Amino acid sequence: NEDEVASNYDLIIGLLQVSDGDLPLKCFNVKRCTGLEVIQALLLLYRNSIYIIDGFEIIDGKSLKGKINRLEKATSTYYINLRSKGFKSTASSDIYKQDEIISNSKISGDACDKNRIKDKTSQVSSEEISYQHRSKKIAFNDIYAVYRRRYQLQQNALEFYDVIRNCTLVAFTCNAEREEVLSSVLSSSLPNSIFNSSVLSASTSINYNKFMKSLRHKITQQWVNGKLTNFDFIMQLNTFAGRSYNDLTQYPVFPWVLADYESEDIDLTNPAVYRDLSKPMGAQNELRAKQFQERYEALHSNFINENEPPPFHYGTHYSCAAYVLNYLIRLEPFSRLALNLQGGRFDLPDRLFHDVGASWRSASKDNLQDVRELIPEFFYLPEFFNNSNMFDFGTTQNGKVVHHVSLPPWAKGDPKRFVRIHRQALESDYVSRNLHKWVDLIFGYKQRGREAISSLNTFIHVTYEGSVNIDDIDDPVQRDSTISQIQNFGQIPSRLERRPFPTKNVPNLFKENIIDLNALPCLSHLNPPLCILGAPHKSCLLTCFWDTCKIGMTGQIDSSVGDMCLVRGSILGVGKTCCLILPSKKYYRFGCSNNGISVHVGLVSARHREVNRVISLHDNMHRAIITTAKSSADGSWLITGCLDASVRIWRSRGHKLILKSTLCGHEMGQITSIDVCVTFGTIVTGGADGNILLWDLFTSTFLRKLIHTSESISTSPFAKEVISVSLNHKNGNILAVVGSSINLFDINGNLIGDLEPGSMFSDNEAPSCGIATNCPDWTEYGVVAVTGHKNGYVRLWGIHHGNKILIMRHIVPNSVHSCPITCLRLSGENQDTLLIGDKSGKISMCKSLQLENLSQEELSIYSQEMISLRSSKFTMT
Repeated sequence: NEDEVASNYDLIIGLLQVSDGDLPLKCFNVKRCTGLEVIQALLLLYRNSIYIIDGFEIIDGKSLKGKINRLEKATSTYYINLRSKGFKSTASSDIYKQDEIISNSKISGDACDKNRIKDKTSQVSSEEISYQHRSKKIAFNDIYAVYRRRYQLQQNALEFYDVIRNCTLVAFTCNAEREEVLSSVLSSSLPNSIFNSSVLSASTSINYNKFMKSLRHKITQQWVNGKLTNFDFIMQLNTFAGRSYNDLTQYPVFPWVLADYESEDIDLTNPAVYRDLSKPMGAQNELRAKQFQERYEALHSNFINENEPPPFHYGTHYSCAAYVLNYLIRLEPFSRLALNLQGGRFDLPDRLFHDVGASWRSASKDNLQDVRELIPEFFYLPEFFNNSNMFDFGTTQNGKVVHHVSLPPWAKGDPKRFVRIHRQALESDYVSRNLHKWVDLIFGYKQRGREAISSLNTFIHVTYEGSVNIDDIDDPVQRDSTISQIQNFGQIPSRLERRPFPTKNVPNLFKENIIDLNALPCLSHLNPPLCILGAPHKSCLLTCFWDTCKIGMTGQIDSSVGDMCLVRGSILGVGKTCCLILPSKKYYRFGCSNNGISVHVGLVSARHREVNRVISLHDNMHRAIITTAKSSADGSWLITGCLDASVRIWRSRGHKLILKSTLCGHEMGQITSIDVCVTFGTIVTGGADGNILLWDLFTSTFLRKLIHTSESISTSPFAKEVISVSLNHKNGNILAVVGSSINLFDINGNLIGDLEPGSMFSDNEAPSCGIATNCPDWTEYGVVAVTGHKNGYVRLWGIHHGNKILIMRHIVPNSVHSCPITCLRLSGENQDTLLIGDKSGKISMCKSLQLENLSQEELSIYSQEMISLRSSKFTMT
């Protein structure tokens, strides 16, 4: 009856704890897709948000009038072998630089653990865990983008991206329901989304197709004009074409870019080392291309009427779920998904991805059943080459143990080196000039029709969008068979253009052996932080101006600067016991006896006309005095550290601060430094106890402790106190300054760089603060860290990748600052501006040297250095 139906929804709504007491407008049956896992769920549409609740479905009615049924959670059983931690591989090509891998060793008979391991969920049948009802809220204020997606080749899905780029893919039962939800979302206020543009502000509704076409044109032009990297451009095209990390059958596709996987060294200036981007993988080898052409002609000769499947060149695809899982099988959750796909066991060793060079040869010339391309992880994720989970994948027929992935000789056995070179190859001039040809094959006019036939680029018809309508198939056996084909074979991306994609403008940096200054703007997107544009091997900062910090100084025992930012060319600085809220230009003040904070005006505005004026007070936020605080870049989170070694996470909602969690892990003493990155959902905290801890921002869980190299010879009791921690917001790297040691870690806690052994600072030169830059991993000459020192000096640090040593790139002398540096901040789109604050209250701004300000003689010197670097054979350090 109606009362029972109401109670079903009342129960779910009560569990969701909707804060404003809002009620759902509509309810839909959906499937939430993650990888190959599809979970039946409910989608509740509210006025200002969407809720997705797993494990329920509507039956006996529609929307809010239907009855809700609870679904049991599916369980699986896996049979795997794990190798012991002391496992040693005999294959020299498998030797990485991890300590546990030793060359020329033998595998003992008991090296492998032969115990059969099962998924625990299969062993437990209790009612309490046979159901799983996770919920996810997508507030319209937090939506960054929403895209139409295909599911099983049908236009019935949506993918939501939030402001930190987390995405959720849901498939509806029909296209009409998908469009109803999309229309409701687009007609709502989306202040932080791509749809919130000035062009659309006067309109109450958004034409989705028109908007996406305009946005795609804008992004293409940015790439053509050198404002977008090749990696970012390909990712954007994948997004527009319906590819998603949430759907392994439509995973983002990337090209093979190199063809040389056998040389000891590789020269990226040599066109011969690259793959032919104008041809699909099936046409890279002439002999094999001829065989594919003969197959097509044979099928075409037997093609009688349109009711029969049309002819094709390839019986396999360049991207499918099996290929993706094969690449990523060494990482969770892909290991588990691969086990699901293979019936609970890993595939045969010979069929697993175990050698990059062998995979290239198979896909380009050796195997008629293999025309696969790559996935994005080949250009940024070295961890997937390493079998860190110690799975026993077995031994191939020729006796090779399948363990870590064998890398090309020029990678020197180092996955990070391979990814670094591979990404540099993707961004090279050769690939930039030819990438549009590959884009035409995958996303453009050569995807279908005569151009596809002449380019040897046709596949089985069921992989093309619009070729199959599942709803029109009445026979359940044929329907299941078609769905299975779609899921296992692969899907062609949506076609984005019916005309050739434009060629990227690749400027010639040199004109008559002198750097062409007109070409520099096209190189800005690739320029590392604090490096000279046009000469990235050099770093040189020039002081532009300096001032004195006057805001937030009341009550401080000295004039130390605590935080800064750049506002319309001027520095906004605040005192040591303050931290800025960047979006609003307000600031938090802490360290008071109320064990809380206060919010103050940092910059005069129409609403707030008095600087330092108190906006709100928040008492008793901790049990003792707050010693440090950090606001997230978007101002939505505040992390506070206390004298009692506790850390608390607060969510900022208007004038309210909502406590989310208390973190306890530091042993004793106060918290000395905090940083937070919403993009990676990571908090890093440092304390007087010398510990550096990583936490998950969203789950409030402890991740790991960073093992740093600290000064051991000092007799000071505070020698190991953590002075600064800082996160790289592009790749998650972490800088830690502990005592007089400077350490750089990756997001997984691995030490990737520290000071050269034996190098020491005198007491007057010891570091007093430090920050990580947003330097990407793949750049060769970038500045990865900046440290301020007690004598007023500021040092810029690069990294020697081979030796994992931090190398000093530049010193900013103490012409302005002659006392300890207390604050550093990077500014500018490409982080070419450095703000410096010291203990006396002085604040200064330094900018990278610009080549156009050099004399002709100085420019000639820089030009000769760049020519020498470019003409020399490519070697990595």
